[in-house]
Amino acid sequence: MSTPEGLPAESLRASDADRHAAAETLRDAAGDGRLDLAELDERLDLVYAARTRAELTPLVADLVPAAPAVSSTEPLVLETRSGTVKRTGRWVAPGRIMARSTSGTVKLDFTEAARPAGDVTVEAETKSGAIVLIVPRGWQVRIESAATHSGSVANKAIDPPQPGAPTLYVHGAVRSGTVKVRYPYRSRKR
Repeated sequence: MSTPEGLPAESLRASDADRHAAAETLRDAAGDGRLDLAELDERLDLVYAARTRAELTPLVADLVPAAPAVSSTEPLVLETRSGTVKRTGRWVAPGRIMARSTSGTVKLDFTEAARPAGDVTVEAETKSGAIVLIVPRGWQVRIESAATHSGSVANKAIDPPQPGAPTLYVHGAVRSGTVKVRYPYRSRKR
């Protein structure tokens, strides 16, 4: 592809929109597990330092999705009937998560999760199971809505939030189970 002036499009200066699109491709790849967080950070630094489109191309060339890309507005959906579903360790947390449990457990640990674009909303629904949300100290937690029959929706993460830290918004619907937000347990190593 060439520009009207006959210059290859790749030789043109990269715009903020070009850099943003490349960064989104990298974040999506990290969310899919195609990049680890260290490589994501390294490539993002190069994306934001890129001056031309030619510098952006090799940073995303190996990340063309095999299937159509999922919109960033699509929620992460985690469901279990009687087992356990976990997201722990290093992972990329999307802006919206739907956690559903019949009688099992869904555990989301945000302590090592990357959150590239701000706050997180979790829609937690359980019948007789448990949904456990673990946040790092400093995050703000807001229970936006809660409906229970004989269960509970509890926020144990009540320290004052740190400025600029993400906010976790929780919408809980519980029949006889629990939705709990807490901090990580302290290590008992000696």
